Amino acid sequence: MTRKQNYKWTKEQLKFLQEKPDGVSWREYTKIMNTTFQVDRNHSSVYAKFQSVSKAKKTKPKKAERKEQMLPDIKTERKEQLLPDIKKPKKEYRFARTRKRWTPQEELEVLVNFYSLSVDEARNRWGRPYSAIAGRLEKICDMTEPHHESLLIEATKIVKQQEAMARKPSRRERKAMKRAAKIAKKQERLAEKIRRLRGE
Repeated sequence: MTRKQNYKWTKEQLKFLQEKPDGVSWREYTKIMNTTFQVDRNHSSVYAKFQSVSKAKKTKPKKAERKEQMLPDIKTERKEQLLPDIKKPKKEYRFARTRKRWTPQEELEVLVNFYSLSVDEARNRWGRPYSAIAGRLEKICDMTEPHHESLLIEATKIVKQQEAMARKPSRRERKAMKRAAKIAKKQERLAEKIRRLRGE
C-alpha cells in the first residue's frame, strides 16, 4: 500500500480553500482542489484545515489594528506630552499679596482711596486682584469684623479733610487773594525804587 505524500499548504491553496462556494460539498470541493493543485488530500483533512484557518483569522488582528499596535498614535503621544503640564500647573500667583491677610492700615486705605484709583492703580497699590479689593471694601462696609466700625469713622474724617483742602475758594476768598497779590507787587516795586535811589 502506497503512503500518501505530505503536501505542504501554499498561499494559493489556502486562498482557494477560503473561497469555497456554499452550495458545493467538502467532498466535491476537495476533488476540485486536488485536480487544480495536483495534490491528493481527503475531504476530512481539507475541512480540518479550513476550520483552523478560519479560527486563526478570527483571532488574528486586522492589518490596521496591527499597525496601530506597532506604531503609537502621534496625536495621543502629543496629548500625553502635554497632559503633565495641564494637570500639574505651577502655582504662580500674579499678585504678591493675594494670599496674605489684610491689615487694618490697608483696609483704611481702601476705604479712603478706592474710588479715586483706576483698576490698574488699585491692583498695583495693594498687590491683589481687583475683585479681591472690591470684595474687601464690601466686607468693611458691611462691618463683618469688630474693628470695621472704627475704620469707617476714621475714613469719613480723612475724606472730609481731603475734600475741605481740595475744594475751590469762595468768591470773597478769591478777591482777598487778588488784593493781597496786588499789594505784594506794589511793595516789591517800591522796594526796587528805594534800592535805585540809594545806588544799590
